[in-house]
Amino acid sequence: MALTTIIYAHPYNQSFNHAVLQETLRLLEAKGEPCRLIDLYADGFNPVYTTEELALFNSGQATDPLVLSYQQILQETQRLILIFPVWWADVPAVVKGFFDKV
Repeated sequence: MALTTIIYAHPYNQSFNHAVLQETLRLLEAKGEPCRLIDLYADGFNPVYTTEELALFNSGQATDPLVLSYQQILQETQRLILIFPVWWADVPAVVKGFFDKV
């Protein structure tokens, strides 16, 4: 069965996005579909590159253990669901940093 990974980015657990996350998890569980959750705020993900991290970019390596963990999760993922607000007509900075670093 296909593994679904949800990437969630919202700092407030009373938000509409959090309700969407909870419903998505409920539906996947009801269907018996395996899923993993990457909660960028709960994980304390740092979207800012350091000089050391940027030096490793071309090799696909990282100094942040979360980045390495996320890379492994994504390699095992067949379906990706992204849940985040649109702020100022763009993705939140933490999501942009995730795209850049992971």
